[in-house]
Amino acid sequence: MTDPSLEHLRALCRDLDPEPLAARAMRYLEVWSPPFDESVVAHMVAEDLRAAGADEVTLDEEFPGSPSVIAWLRGSEPGPTIQWHGHLDAIATGHTPARREGDQLVARGASDMKAAIAANVEAVRLLRAAGLPRRGNVLLTYHGQHEEGGSIPMIRLIERGVVGDAVMTGELGSGRELVTSSRGLDFWAIEITRSGASIHEVNATPEVIDPLRVGTLALERLVAIREGLRAGTVTPRGSLFIGKFVAGDYYNRVPISCSIAGTRRHFADGSHALVHAELEGLVTQLRAETGADIRLDITTMTDAYEIDPETPVARALRWAHHELTGEAMVAVMSGAAGNAADFVVRAGIPAVYYGCDYASAHSDREWTTVQEVARVAAAFALASAVFLSGEAVEVPQLAEG
Repeated sequence: MTDPSLEHLRALCRDLDPEPLAARAMRYLEVWSPPFDESVVAHMVAEDLRAAGADEVTLDEEFPGSPSVIAWLRGSEPGPTIQWHGHLDAIATGHTPARREGDQLVARGASDMKAAIAANVEAVRLLRAAGLPRRGNVLLTYHGQHEEGGSIPMIRLIERGVVGDAVMTGELGSGRELVTSSRGLDFWAIEITRSGASIHEVNATPEVIDPLRVGTLALERLVAIREGLRAGTVTPRGSLFIGKFVAGDYYNRVPISCSIAGTRRHFADGSHALVHAELEGLVTQLRAETGADIRLDITTMTDAYEIDPETPVARALRWAHHELTGEAMVAVMSGAAGNAADFVVRAGIPAVYYGCDYASAHSDREWTTVQEVARVAAAFALASAVFLSGEAVEVPQLAEG
C-alpha cells in the first residue's frame, strides 16, 4: 500500500477508542423509534454526521415522521461513489430499557441496526481524520419504515437516483460472513370465514362450514409444501414458514373464522410471481373443495439476488476484514431478507453487508458488543478507502464455511 493517507487510516483504526463510539450507540438505542416514528433518531444521526465532518447533511421530509438522512463525504478528485446505507427504525415489539452490561449494549435495535449506524458516524470521523476520501465520494443514506411499510422511503431514494456505484450496509452480518446472495421474501395471510354468528356444536347442521376444519386442511397442504421444499421436490426453491394459526373463541362453539399466516422465501432462480401462483393455487383448490370464503393476502417484501464475491466492493470488504481480524471471509447466502437486495435488483448496483452479529436481532434480548461496533466502524472506513482509491490490495481467498 503506497498511499500515505491509507497508512494513516490503518493506524487510526488500530488505535480506535471504542468508548465514545459505544456512548453514541447507546444514545441512539435509548430512543424508541418504531416504523413511521423515526424523526428523533434521524435528527440525532444528522447532527452527529455534521460533527464528524460529513458534507451536505440533509433530512429528506418526503415522509412526515420518517425523514431520510442524506449526507456526503466528497473527495477533491473525480472517482466512484460508495454508498453506506441503513434503516433508522427497529421493530415495534417491546424490550427492556436500553442498558450497558459490561461489553454488551442491550436494547431494541442494538444488532438491527442502530449500533451499525453509530459505527458509520465513527467511520466518517476516521476518514476525515486521515484526509480521505481524496478520490471519489461517500454517500450516506438512512431511511425509516423498514420493519413495517416495505422500506418505501428507501425505494423512493433509489427511484430519485440517490444511489452510489456500490453499497455497504450494516443491516446484517457476523463479521466473517460475506453475504453474496439472499432469498426473496413474501408475507402471506389466509383468512377463512363463514357468514353468521358462532353457534353451539350441537346446533351445527351438516351444511355449516367449519372454518377451523378448513384451516386444518390448509395447514396440511402448507406443511406439505414446506416439507417438499426441504426435500428438494417443490419449486420455486426456498422455504415456507407458518407462524400463526388462530381460530375459535370457546371450546364448544363452531367458530366464524380461522387465520393462518407466515412467510415464503425463494432463491434467485425463483420469483415472486411463482410464489404467488403457488399460494393462489392452494387457496383456489380449497375454495372449490369446501365452499368456504377464503381470502389470500400476499405482501411482497424483498427480491432474491446474487453478487460476485470478486466484485470490487466485495474485494475491498474482504481485504478490510482480514486487515482487522486476520481472517478470510466465507461466502454465504443470508437467511434473512435485507435492503441489499433492493440496490442489486432495483438500482442494478452491487451491495454487501457488514454489520454487528445478527443472531439476537428481533429477539427478547437484543444486544451487540462494544468490540463489534468498533470493528464495523473500522471496516467501513478501510473498505471504502480502498474501494475509492482504486489501489490494488492483496485479498485473501474466501475460506470454506
